[in-house]
Amino acid sequence: MTTNEYFKPSKVLFLLLLLILPGTLGAEEYNYETILKLMHLREYSIVSKSDTFYFLATLPDKKKKTIIFCSGSGPVPLLVKMPEGIYPCAFPFDIDSITRSQFNIVVISKPGIKRFATIADISPELAKQYQFLQLDSMNRPPQKYIRNNSLYKLGGDCIDVMRFLKKQSWVDKDKIYLFGHSQGAIVASYVASKVPGEIKGLIYAQGNAYGIHAEYLSSIIYNQSFADDVNKKMDSVYKLQGSLVTGTPDKELDSIYQWKESDLFDKKNHDFYDLTTNRWRSLEEPPAIEYLLKTNCNVLLIQGLNSPGDMDNKNIPLDFARYHKRNLTAKFYPGYDHNYFRQVTDEKGIKKAPEQHWNDIFNDVKKWILSDH
Repeated sequence: MTTNEYFKPSKVLFLLLLLILPGTLGAEEYNYETILKLMHLREYSIVSKSDTFYFLATLPDKKKKTIIFCSGSGPVPLLVKMPEGIYPCAFPFDIDSITRSQFNIVVISKPGIKRFATIADISPELAKQYQFLQLDSMNRPPQKYIRNNSLYKLGGDCIDVMRFLKKQSWVDKDKIYLFGHSQGAIVASYVASKVPGEIKGLIYAQGNAYGIHAEYLSSIIYNQSFADDVNKKMDSVYKLQGSLVTGTPDKELDSIYQWKESDLFDKKNHDFYDLTTNRWRSLEEPPAIEYLLKTNCNVLLIQGLNSPGDMDNKNIPLDFARYHKRNLTAKFYPGYDHNYFRQVTDEKGIKKAPEQHWNDIFNDVKKWILSDH
């Protein structure tokens, strides 16, 4: 991970998990239904007055605990078909037979984004970096995604899925857990606060609980290349926060945020796909710490300590203590970045390619759930 990648407001997972399909057929021979069958997944849909959205679940059998995984930001499909195989973008962790025997795993599709995409749907430059984003030639996702990429839409979809699951015979309705990463952590905290008593536990991973502007400030301070004009950079963030909360029109704010993105961050790495005011306003006011403090279920805080943008999360246990709340467990991971990569060196001190540790995180999550009575 380069230094500049710490500065992206939308931290999309670098997905290295590749599903090599069995047999001699190439990936191009498989359709969506066949791939779901090979992956032992089933797709469901929920129809509302204004929308139809989809989610994937591991094949149902006996009644089990259920984990709803709320993924991070970005217009990412559930599955992407590449020439070399299938990338299951929805699942950054492995789902082995032991996991399937103990849990149902559920992932919800993004609004307006294809559930099953091909290389033609993906930004070619980002695909080379294993970032699978559905963007057009102007680096923009579909309009439906832009309109609906807000806390309230994503949280509402999650609540609808949860209530659907509670009616299924293969779901233990008293043991549904929300596991959110990055933006998904904020969504999960919102849902847990809105449906008290319906969620057994919340896993809060890497979402800055004090707001996206706090994330920007931490990143600016961390990046030493901005040392000469750090006050200018920080002042711009304070002004943006003021504009957001004082009712500046969305159209004007959108242009301000796009200016901010190109001004604060390396232009080579900038992205505009999540810089829309409906997303910013919904995620920023109030910040997620207010939702977390309203939860009455058990909460597991997961924090990689080499993730400058959300280092403010170290204060979450302090706020729980201030409010005399005892439902939080915190687990910190030295050296892990936002997406659980860890830089390693060989015996000569030479840096090797960063190693990804999503499975380690997921194993700790499962242990916590199994110990949560």
